[in-house]
Amino acid sequence: MKLYPEMFFSVWHLAALILTLIAFIALIIGGYDRRTILKSTGSSLLIFYCIVTIPVGLITQENLHREEKMLGALDQKYEKAKSAGSEEKVIVHVGAFADEDDDNALLVYAGNYHEAQPFTGSISVTVYDQNDEEVFTETYRDISLQPGEKRKIDSTFTSRPMDTYTYIFEAQPR
Repeated sequence: MKLYPEMFFSVWHLAALILTLIAFIALIIGGYDRRTILKSTGSSLLIFYCIVTIPVGLITQENLHREEKMLGALDQKYEKAKSAGSEEKVIVHVGAFADEDDDNALLVYAGNYHEAQPFTGSISVTVYDQNDEEVFTETYRDISLQPGEKRKIDSTFTSRPMDTYTYIFEAQPR
């Protein structure tokens, strides 16, 4: 398990602070002494922080791990195409990730590896299974990628496993 800063400090951790503030105010209204208020407030902050961090950490870790793998795969595909002599600057990668209910989450990432020229246009992606039967076809229109930008353009689910994919991109004239 890889740890990311977003797992420990996120907007969701504000809930722990709000709950701690409520506990602090309740202790003051209850008439407890200063030492009990400080000790109980500190304990409640720690408990609320742990309660929030566990689910946030699990969700964030999985999403950030998937994103890291997809961006790495984009970079590998670009390097492989470059070493093969291709001058293709727009790269698309489709990744399948198994979910708990026997579905596959298909993530579609695109990257513009041109140093100065932005890409605006459409990208068509077709995904095939082991029998070369079409699983998924989608055309993404009005995709804009700045030079060096890499990002997710779609995520979908399918019950059929993917094996290969193809993509075609078409730039819009300026």
